[in-house]
Amino acid sequence: MADPVDIRAVIGLPPEQTARAFDTRDELRLTTRWSEMFHDDHARAFTVAKIANLDLLETIRTSFADIVHNGGTFEQWQRNLVPMLQRAGWWGRVEARALTGTDEPVHVGPRRLRTIYQTNMRVSRAAGQWARIQASKDAAPYLRYVAVMDRRTRPLHRQWHGTILRVDDAWWNDHFPPCGWNCRCTVQQLSERDLERYGWQVSDAPPPSGSPRPFWRAGALQPEMVPEGIDPGFAYNPGQASMRAVAAKAAATLERAAAIDVAGARAALRELIDSPAFPLALSEPDTAFPVMVLGDELRARMGAQGRVAVLSSETYARQRRSQPEIALEQYRQLPQMGVDPVAVFQRGDRRLMFLRTADDRLLRASVRVGEGGAELSVVTVSWASAAELRRLQGGGSLLYGQIAGAIAALIAAATGEDDEAEDPAA
Repeated sequence: MADPVDIRAVIGLPPEQTARAFDTRDELRLTTRWSEMFHDDHARAFTVAKIANLDLLETIRTSFADIVHNGGTFEQWQRNLVPMLQRAGWWGRVEARALTGTDEPVHVGPRRLRTIYQTNMRVSRAAGQWARIQASKDAAPYLRYVAVMDRRTRPLHRQWHGTILRVDDAWWNDHFPPCGWNCRCTVQQLSERDLERYGWQVSDAPPPSGSPRPFWRAGALQPEMVPEGIDPGFAYNPGQASMRAVAAKAAATLERAAAIDVAGARAALRELIDSPAFPLALSEPDTAFPVMVLGDELRARMGAQGRVAVLSSETYARQRRSQPEIALEQYRQLPQMGVDPVAVFQRGDRRLMFLRTADDRLLRASVRVGEGGAELSVVTVSWASAAELRRLQGGGSLLYGQIAGAIAALIAAATGEDDEAEDPAA
């Protein structure tokens, strides 16, 4: 029997958010120029520009992980790391393509190490801070942009100082600090009571001071458009990127596990769905979180390549608007719907509908497969109506469940009016 899936490798440990954000970046990626990795890439992989040797990159990552997990200063990190860099030949004036990936000489000294340290630490801390912000936004729904306000502060960052916006305002998607190399800005989370105490008011998002400027990054086919006041490579929210990386890592890990041990993958998914990572990830844009592991028979009926179905944050947001009566508790039943449904119907070639009793009602979830058997997605979750079940009884293709007694029982258990319209998106 296969070893059980270790959920800690899926959601990242330890639970302290900054360390978890750093640990998610468990892939090593060699780069010659810093712009070869951009935005969300940094939430999934660790890199140091001008390093072309995996062992050397792993040495730096391990040393940094020790600081993130156990604490320490730049001086301590540098003191421990420099002897290892010297032994590897990556110190001082380096002219070795096998180490740097370029024929040009590279100078490695305290200044370069400080940039590596500050950038990695600030981005990891920002990701951890965002996770804490999301977890407490119901009680403290506002963020205030805070600049240092000394002679080193960038002019636009000085203008942004004091801006107060809701946590979910789109401005934070690309203006959550750090907003550039050596940026020292941060945010302050505020409640309604804090606003009253300080006499502050919610702002409008600062208007752009100019047109976004194009930046051609390494290997790109088109330029990245960078807002004024933000350095290229920093126009993203590290916390959002980290949660997307957590969700993608979870889905990939479960997919590999399900190919060996479906039961183990389902048990791991159950633990993952019950964790705080589930609602946190669904609050971020462009995130797809695993919610169901299908058996081989059902995935074969759909022609699906994989076994893991995901729920996107966009679908979740749409569902919360159109089906506000479906609470988080019901979404957390999706894994069990894939394991132990009351009935499963096929709707065309690419869609299955799962039914399961919940709270003396009948919950339904529609799972769709993309073109060519690509990604499995949960597209609707709702309470089933008696009218819909009668239509299924008359013309649906039942794959699982007892047609004789089960459908009548389901109709009796279903809520809603007989003439209730069926969701066209289902």
